[in-house]
Order: sequence, then structure tokens, then C-alpha cells
Amino acid sequence: MRNFISVFIVIVIVILVINVNIDKNDNFSNKNVDVEKKWDRIASVLENAWDDFGLFSFQATPDSTIFIEMDETKSELQLIKYLEENINETDLNQYNIKITKKSLHEVETESFMMKVSGIVFDYLQENNYHDVDIYVPSIKPSPILKISIPKSSTRSSENIKKELEDVLASKSDKLPNKDISYEIQVDEQIDESTIESDALISDVVEDLEGTENHLIISDKDIFKGNGIYKMSWAQPSDSKEYKFHVTNNTGTNVTVQIQQSSHTKTYNLAANDSTTWIQSAASSGDHTIVVTTSDGRIFKGDVFVSRSDVPLN
Repeated sequence: MRNFISVFIVIVIVILVINVNIDKNDNFSNKNVDVEKKWDRIASVLENAWDDFGLFSFQATPDSTIFIEMDETKSELQLIKYLEENINETDLNQYNIKITKKSLHEVETESFMMKVSGIVFDYLQENNYHDVDIYVPSIKPSPILKISIPKSSTRSSENIKKELEDVLASKSDKLPNKDISYEIQVDEQIDESTIESDALISDVVEDLEGTENHLIISDKDIFKGNGIYKMSWAQPSDSKEYKFHVTNNTGTNVTVQIQQSSHTKTYNLAANDSTTWIQSAASSGDHTIVVTTSDGRIFKGDVFVSRSDVPLN
């Protein structure tokens, strides 16, 4: 009888533990669903405001901040009033709103130069110009696409510049019909020791928030209306490795760029795919990750960057 009672008690405890875990998982799942529904409601209101308030992009970050880029000729106060009138107060109070104003010309120039950069990058890859590197285009004070070649290159900077100018002229039909002047600048690499090598694709699914990794960028459910996501971090001198992960939930390919020491490495990611890259020879200093859709449509997905104090396998 005692044995029967003991077994019965154990069974009851196991059932209670299972029920508690199920409740916890259900609560966690329900919380995520609520957050997604809340953001969907807000995003819908912002999409409806796109033309009237000259929105260029918007996204929500994990720290409950909504970043909005809008036309500098439009009223920021009127946009805030519109949001307050059309978004549930409880939903809106969960977020901080930060608005950046830009000129239409600036946004169009950024988009134009990213397309120029994409054409040049594809050409360099197709022709195996692996010693020629392309930088993230600069917009101010004037649009410039910077290219670098090593001092040991058999190709001169003048020949490379002329070659790329001819390529872009032949593909002008693939560029937006905008009257935008830009310059291609080809420089020799001066200090190659500070330039990182290509990152490698990781074939291991890992938890970027593990105890040995320090998560420095964690943006989930990104929704960038202009198709360009950009975020920077400072790589410390005592950490020689970092990894970056991008989930692309967009129905088009994206390019993933890492800018470091005015130098850029570019990687491709297919539609509705995800990849983790490992950089095991990191240089210290400012780094920027840029994700750009191939056709300018809204970028939806996740971006993570973590540095590690131990070797990344």
C-alpha cells in the first residue's frame, strides 16, 4: 500500500511539473504573439501614412523604439498627432518614437548609389577581381563610390576606373532615371594590416546569446521601408572574433555588407534564407553592418552581431 501511495505521489508531481512547464511555454508564446500583433497594428497605420507624411522608412527595435525617417518638408508634429489618433493608446505607450528628417534628394541619392554599388560588385565578382574591393558609397558632400586595389595589382587605378565607368554606362537602364552625378574613386590600399579578410559561413547553429558571446546588435522583426538596414558597433582591441547573422524574410535577395576602416566586405543572402558568418581576424574600431534588398522593397528580417572572448568554431 505504501509503495502504491509513493508511486501515486510521484505521478502527481510529474503531472504538475509538466503542466507548469506547458503553462510557461504557452504564456511565452502568447506574449510573442501579442507583441507581433501589436507591431502589425502600428505598422499598418504607418504604411497608410507613407504618402501623406512622406515616410521613407520605419522599423521597431528590441528595446521598443520605433525609428522613422520622413521627408524634411513634412510636419513631424502632424505625424505624431496622426499616430496618436490612429493607434491604440496602450499600444503606442509601449514604444519610444524617434523621427529623423531627410530630403527626398538625399534618400534618392542613397538608393541610387547602392544600386551603382551593386552593379560594380556583381561585375567584380563575375570577372574574379578578388583583389579589388568596394566600399559603402558616401553621399556627402558629394556621391562617391570608392574602390581600392593593392599596390601589387597588375591593373592600374586609371584602367580600373575607366573599366567600371564603361560597365555602368552600359547598364544605365538598370539604374533609376535620376539626374544624379557621382564619382568613382580608385585608391591603392595603404595599410593592409588593418583590413579584415573575408568572413566564413558557419555550418553550426549556435545561440548568439550564449555566455561566451557578447551580443552587441540584436534587432528582431526589422521592417525597413526603404530596403536598407544599417547599424554600427565598436569592436574592442581585446576581441579578435565576431559573428554576424542575418535572417532574410523578404521575397528577394539581399546584400550584407560589413564596413570597417573605410573598407567593405560584401556577402549575398538569398530570399527567405538565413546565414551566420564568422570573422576570426577582426580589427578593432568602428564597424557597420548594412543589409540592402536587391530591388528596393521593404526589408523584413533579423540581424544579430556578437563578439566573443574565445575562439569561434
